[in-house]
Amino acid sequence: MNIAVLYVGSSLLAPLRNAEREINRKYGFDLRLAVRNFGSQFTEDEWQTIESNLAASEIIFVIHVMDGENAGRLLPLLDRYRSKTTVIVINCMPELMKRTRVGKLDFAKLPGVSSGKAQRAEGKESETSGVGNLLKGIASWIGRQTRNGKSNGHGRADYLKWAERLPGLLRFVPNAGRLRDAKNYLLVVSYFLQPTPNNIQSMILLALKEYAEGDRLGSIDIAQPEALPAVAIYHPDALALFESFEGYQTWYQDRTSKTRDENRKTNGDPLEPSSTIGLLLMRPQIVSNSRKHYDGLIRAIEAEGLSVIPAISTLMDNRQACERFFVGTQASSLPSSELRTQRVSQIVSLTGFSFVGGPAMNDSEAASEFLRELNIPYRSLVSLDTQTIESWRESFTGLNPVQTGMQVAIPEIDGGTEPFVFGGISAAAVEPAPLEDRCLRIARRLKRWNRLQIANRDQLKLALLIYCFPPNKGNIGTAADLDVFASLFDILAQLKADGYYVELPESVDALRETLLAGNSETSISIANVAYRMSVDEYRKLCQFVDEIEKEWGAAPGKINSQGRELLIQGIQLGNIFIGVQPTFGFEDDPMRLLMSRGGAPHHGFAAFYTYLEKVLEADALVHVGTHGATEFMPGKQVGLSNECWPDRLIGEMPNVYIYSVNNPSEGTIAKRRSYAQLISYLTPPIESAGLYKGLASLKDLIASYRSSTDQDERDRLYQAIDEARKSLNLQIS
Repeated sequence: MNIAVLYVGSSLLAPLRNAEREINRKYGFDLRLAVRNFGSQFTEDEWQTIESNLAASEIIFVIHVMDGENAGRLLPLLDRYRSKTTVIVINCMPELMKRTRVGKLDFAKLPGVSSGKAQRAEGKESETSGVGNLLKGIASWIGRQTRNGKSNGHGRADYLKWAERLPGLLRFVPNAGRLRDAKNYLLVVSYFLQPTPNNIQSMILLALKEYAEGDRLGSIDIAQPEALPAVAIYHPDALALFESFEGYQTWYQDRTSKTRDENRKTNGDPLEPSSTIGLLLMRPQIVSNSRKHYDGLIRAIEAEGLSVIPAISTLMDNRQACERFFVGTQASSLPSSELRTQRVSQIVSLTGFSFVGGPAMNDSEAASEFLRELNIPYRSLVSLDTQTIESWRESFTGLNPVQTGMQVAIPEIDGGTEPFVFGGISAAAVEPAPLEDRCLRIARRLKRWNRLQIANRDQLKLALLIYCFPPNKGNIGTAADLDVFASLFDILAQLKADGYYVELPESVDALRETLLAGNSETSISIANVAYRMSVDEYRKLCQFVDEIEKEWGAAPGKINSQGRELLIQGIQLGNIFIGVQPTFGFEDDPMRLLMSRGGAPHHGFAAFYTYLEKVLEADALVHVGTHGATEFMPGKQVGLSNECWPDRLIGEMPNVYIYSVNNPSEGTIAKRRSYAQLISYLTPPIESAGLYKGLASLKDLIASYRSSTDQDERDRLYQAIDEARKSLNLQIS
């Protein structure tokens, strides 16, 4: 018996393989599942294998396929084999949904999908309409709940409730004709929406029993769908899910108290809101027991002394989980009222989809409204669901188009930042695993972001970085549509007013002079040298020196160096460092580094960011103005690894980037390749300046001369033009 399963995601492979193994073990069958992740990009040889699998299969499942290119190639294949094969399509694009054919039930022939004339001619309108009404009614309910943000007062896409009730409702559907097939289809959907290992096994058994050739499964009883909570709190150390925050809080505090003596780092009390991270997990991953990548990240965050609330969400809408577990209430001084309180300092989504809408749609307006009201930083990380870990590591671009669109671009619309890859499935595995180096980097960055919220402001060290291109003293502080030094002075003044330790210069000119002059002449540099890093210190602090030397020769190189020292240009103003970002090194071709498959920043550039993280120990970077050079360094385009230079340079330092609002394309590069939090500034208002008074009068005289037909008048106008020219010091060429 052959079944083909074409799906998108990483939660189904393990339960499918488990179902295949258990069904063959229990019943002595020779069941073979041909399983393909349809979010991947296939070679022509792989497409030929897919076609062979479809041709040999009695039943075909198509699940979560939304990619137009792969779907476009799949559609004619499904049409080719639909006459002899059962095709079960779940939660896919409309054209694929129409290919569903289960026994006598054919979605393409349902009312509203195609003309009903042929059905009426066959005298089957009543029965088909009944099936259609059943399916359309449920589909309409799901769509309405997903799209409507204002129903029931505040509107929540709690679409799993109908799946919990559906098996009971289907008991009243007759087991005959198309209604029987409709009932079977909806039961399959019910199993799929609760993808526990047992449910996936039952889903396969039901399809085999009803639609495989022969009657070998006729006597097998298939269990009713298992049901787990739509939203809950998960923890890898807990024996069960928690449906209330209070239950999780009691367990977590008890667990933490037992582990305090095991040298576990802690930042205050467990679940203290100021040091607790709210994680949004994909429900199918938890339900199907494909969650090792989540476990790895949870443990990495806790190892940094932070607490976690890992909430499973309905996938279609994260708001319900956020409100139930990340937000609390307390009594107000006003009668009969309560105040909302925050239980987490940051929200980190691991779902990879839109905050409201899931994989099928995006309601960014609803997401923005909800997140703005919460006023909690929102991050969105990436799990490799449509490509293997190996293909990601080997890829020059990083994430494939499906991953980039669904797990980076859509979350960006909702305001998500920090698109780190934290886990995925290797080519030889059946379930996701954590990428330990990435999980560690994420956890430490979250801790650094957290420090910015809780530390006293006069204890925080900030590095404000300005650009210099082309590299000379006159170009220090260049940025598109921004007066950099005036902006720097205003920022410093505001920081000082807000309680940061700032030694504020007397004026903008004093700030500029201090940075550009200082010891620059004796150091033979274009700006003041704030720190001299010896080659020995550079080698000790920067682990990538050997790689850089392959490109640029022995350290310290020829850029931003003097003798055996690397020069860090900038000035220290209290706890605020203003640094001059080093040059690209390829001034004649700055894009060479971005587009190169190899390459590295020069020693001076690497030493600058090493100084910021390891010597200055900056709590955050602020790149002032569009744009800098870090985000254009060699590496993957999106979904960076620890071999990518922007990732190496930024390290664990939070990166705030003041960026022009009219340059979203390069701003996107900064967000994706240097993990920047963009703060937009407007371009200056511009209007036509025209000519000043003398030139305006001259222009009018010339226009009159050209339009005049009277020779005497033209002579007088010529004299007037010549006198005006002389008064304006214009020469005749």
